[in-house]
Amino acid sequence: MTGWPHMHVEMVGPGRTLLLKLRGPWAFDGEERFPTLGDMRARVQIGDFEELGRGLVINGTVQLTEVIDPVYTTALVFPPALLAGSRRRWLIVGGGDGATAREALRFRDTESVRLVDISRMVIERTQELIPSFWAECQRDLRLAIDPSDAGKVLEGMADRGEKVDILVYDLSDAGNEETNPFPESSADHLYTEEAFRVAARCVEPGGVFVAQLAELSPVRFGDHLRYREALKKVFRHVLSYRVFLEPFGYSESFVVASNHEGSFSHSPPEPVESRLARIYAGDCSAVYSSRWHEHLFALPPSIARRME
Repeated sequence: MTGWPHMHVEMVGPGRTLLLKLRGPWAFDGEERFPTLGDMRARVQIGDFEELGRGLVINGTVQLTEVIDPVYTTALVFPPALLAGSRRRWLIVGGGDGATAREALRFRDTESVRLVDISRMVIERTQELIPSFWAECQRDLRLAIDPSDAGKVLEGMADRGEKVDILVYDLSDAGNEETNPFPESSADHLYTEEAFRVAARCVEPGGVFVAQLAELSPVRFGDHLRYREALKKVFRHVLSYRVFLEPFGYSESFVVASNHEGSFSHSPPEPVESRLARIYAGDCSAVYSSRWHEHLFALPPSIARRME
């Protein structure tokens, strides 16, 4: 495009391409290999987007930018935090950019957060180049950062009977030849029914599991439905929700699930504002409210019918 010497081009579907203007060359552009995953490789880029602020791109796909961080991260973290009976122990699978850990640590009853991300490069470079994602939470003594294969970590926890109150899947999307120059992803093995079963064994009976699960729209919904069906075989309660994110070019979807023996509704037992005032130490008034919470779970009828 004339006048755009620096740009990011991303396929978001078989018939859709996302074109984002960069203010200059990539601030960081590196490749990482994972010997424990058959020497799989990943490309990590960090750059300054014209409208979206500094952002992280993995394997050609935008993961998070400064502008969408508050929207995406609260959509991922707040619903499970509001629905869980306790937020004492967290396990974050992925989330190497630090934003999810930052928010988890702001809940008043949080005692420990374990972040397991195989990419040491993402962890180190975002701390250096996008410090707002971390907000210095890497110095919080309640946070343990583990640059390991999360699949192995989950299996070890399940075998030892270790459980957490909230388990967050904050992963890159699974590999997709239609939209990604890297047909394999380091997260592929974590999106299987078997992996979900292992994850469920790591969650307290009244705890909550949450995952981001690709696009959910009238155009593309197959991946979400497939993962949702796998989760329904593992968890008693499974609820879908979504939020539109401009840098993605589509509505990113999430699933919150639990094996709670009682009822499980997306609506917390008290108004969102008053509940957050009790359990959350930060200021979220600009990015979260009762109306926004309800909006996340208000799927269009055509999509809601597919859920059934």
